[in-house]
Amino acid sequence: MGRIIDALIATGSVFGAQYAGRELSPTDNRSVRRWYTKLEKPAVTPPAPVFAVVWTVLDGLLAYSGYKLLRAEKSSARTVALCFWALCVAGVAGFPFVLFRKRRLDASLALCISLIMASGGAISSAEKVNKCAAWAQVPFFVWLVFATFLQEEVWRRN
Repeated sequence: MGRIIDALIATGSVFGAQYAGRELSPTDNRSVRRWYTKLEKPAVTPPAPVFAVVWTVLDGLLAYSGYKLLRAEKSSARTVALCFWALCVAGVAGFPFVLFRKRRLDASLALCISLIMASGGAISSAEKVNKCAAWAQVPFFVWLVFATFLQEEVWRRN
């Protein structure tokens, strides 16, 4: 029963965060779409369907990582790893609010940078608890670096 509960907690947290942010996204919100399409973006900005595929994979890996951490033996290292993991999940929910609802290009760039730091902390702390949990978070970190580059370019150009 514990495995099911841990899986529900990890999956529900990650996909709940993503769902909360989706309500504010250009995909589902017309006024946001009008604003977002007017922004000058770098040529390497992926099309919307790529974002959907990438985030589905990243969310699945983040949920898997959270599950592996929840299943690990209780310890202070596990607590630290789960705290960093939770910061990443909160950032997934918070970014769309800051960028799309508040339309704050500067604050969303700062959030991207903070997420890189949280993700790095999540990987390094998870590595001490469960190597699979740590490796599952690496694609999220790599995407965050790319997304931060994109966000910096959008901020700079607009």
